[in-house]
Amino acid sequence: RQPEMLEAGLGEALLRDLPRLSAWIRAIKETGVVLSVKVRANVVDDVELARLIDKAGADIIHVDAGNEGFGTDLDAILNYRDATRLFLIGNNSVKDFETAKEIFTRGADMVSAARGVLENSELIQELVENVTSYQQSIGWYNAPKHVCSDGDFRGLAFCCLPVKPCPVHEKFRKLGYTAEEFARTKLDFAKGTMLEYGEDTCFGSLVWCCKITKPCWIRDGVLNTIELSDAEYMKLKKQLANYVLDHARIPVNESH
Repeated sequence: RQPEMLEAGLGEALLRDLPRLSAWIRAIKETGVVLSVKVRANVVDDVELARLIDKAGADIIHVDAGNEGFGTDLDAILNYRDATRLFLIGNNSVKDFETAKEIFTRGADMVSAARGVLENSELIQELVENVTSYQQSIGWYNAPKHVCSDGDFRGLAFCCLPVKPCPVHEKFRKLGYTAEEFARTKLDFAKGTMLEYGEDTCFGSLVWCCKITKPCWIRDGVLNTIELSDAEYMKLKKQLANYVLDHARIPVNESH
């Protein structure tokens, strides 16, 4: 945003010249490097920007999702996650594990911290320890929110059978699924896995069950019976999320 950078056509100026940004990304990738592109959210259309960066061949998008006076713009992180499957770094107002976790649940694979480290020199170490511990206990440190709570596409792994009107229909239709295709895709994944069990659950299979952090004594009873840990259950749910996205008729970076 600095005037001298804008005058030189660099930094934020590139966000307003997307053809040039795309050309630069393609040229840099020809050198064989792993390329991370850092952007500021809410300057241009974030969905269009994410898809351009994706299709130009970048490997990572690093989003400064500042919301002046209000911390991180979590909706911006979500918009990027639902526009691309690239590795996503969320930035701005990361002060502790709780703020980092909010960014993770919107789809970030990693967070970065700046001012927070100036206020707490141990912040990075604390984040590493907490994320590691959380991953060990839950199995999916950046698991999404449920779709009915504004979760990203990955949250389709936690959706129940689509038998009544609810937000899940709009979500899977953006990926080109019909209700029948969506249901069949989840059931196809479940075959031969521990998610196939759970005939006493609401829809007869763990594949339709929710996030482990949402209380459910029926689901937990099944997990105890089949001796499947919370972490292993969530690891399977992560694989299911990837399977649903891999088999979508419309790729994430073309969804609408």
